[in-house]
Amino acid sequence: MSDFMPDDGIRPVNTGEVGQAGHDPLRRGLLASMAGIAGMAVMAPLGRAHAQEADEKPSAGAYGKEVFNSYDRPRSFLNGEMDKGTPWKAKQTGNFDLEDPAQNHLVSLKMTNNLVGERTYIPMLARMLIARPDEPGALVLGIASMFTWQLQVPDPEEFGETPEGTAVMRSMYSAVYLDPVSMKPVTELKNTLTGKMMELEDYLFIENFLSFPNGGSRFIAERQFADDDPYEPKPKNIQNWGDELILFMGGIYNQPGIHQPRFTENNWTSKQAEVMDPDAALIKTQYALMGANKAYEKPWTGYTTSDPEILCTLARGKKVHTADELPDIHKQLIAERYPDRL
Repeated sequence: MSDFMPDDGIRPVNTGEVGQAGHDPLRRGLLASMAGIAGMAVMAPLGRAHAQEADEKPSAGAYGKEVFNSYDRPRSFLNGEMDKGTPWKAKQTGNFDLEDPAQNHLVSLKMTNNLVGERTYIPMLARMLIARPDEPGALVLGIASMFTWQLQVPDPEEFGETPEGTAVMRSMYSAVYLDPVSMKPVTELKNTLTGKMMELEDYLFIENFLSFPNGGSRFIAERQFADDDPYEPKPKNIQNWGDELILFMGGIYNQPGIHQPRFTENNWTSKQAEVMDPDAALIKTQYALMGANKAYEKPWTGYTTSDPEILCTLARGKKVHTADELPDIHKQLIAERYPDRL
């Protein structure tokens, strides 16, 4: 029996062994690497019919260019930076004053990461929807994804001079696409708005952030997302909510262009007593995200810059600090496939 089921438009995931490269030869022949060794090959459009001019397609180079393509990112750290750097540790680990910018910043790092130099994992489950002007939208994809984070002391040869107390966050993102109803992994899925098939590959990339001691940050790859003054206080929005604290963090791409609207809004919820306890090192935190971006940024959708479709993402996650704490789906779909992401 064929592994392609035309009645529901789903092709099951390849269950064979997947190495560190993460792509079998057949799928690699369909798509270029999704994490940008040379950018992502744009597939034939699945949207409404229109002329296919070259300038309508996302370019391979994303940063600082008119056409924004979120897949143009390195896939992995080439020189072992994730493991070679000196772990960053805070001098204060509790009894924080939220009104003090430096201590407010430490609270945000304790809630999202940790202050004792340990590695942090954020496993997430998400669903994506496509929105269209004046027309009904559709549920399009599910995602099992994970961030792997490590706070390190910034190397001045790599990042230049930074204020004392600055941390660099090494970040790895890993994602496997799912059928949005069954939440089972797929490599091919029908776009219900167009009736066309979307070819899917696992999505891996890395990022570097500088986290300044008074609360600002810098996104090294995309300065239009975060490029704060290293010395200007920028306290995070942290609110008391009963016995919990909620950290609100939003990211709005501040440069105009055809990639707009593009933003994320996320929040982190932790027990206030654990946040304030100096001896509570690796505290539990719940995570939620909402994001929006133009559909053309994701090459598997087939849309081009001429299409108005918007991708909306809703995600739920939690913070853990060991691979054993990962949910079973993340152990199977991410940790076992990509042990280097641990």
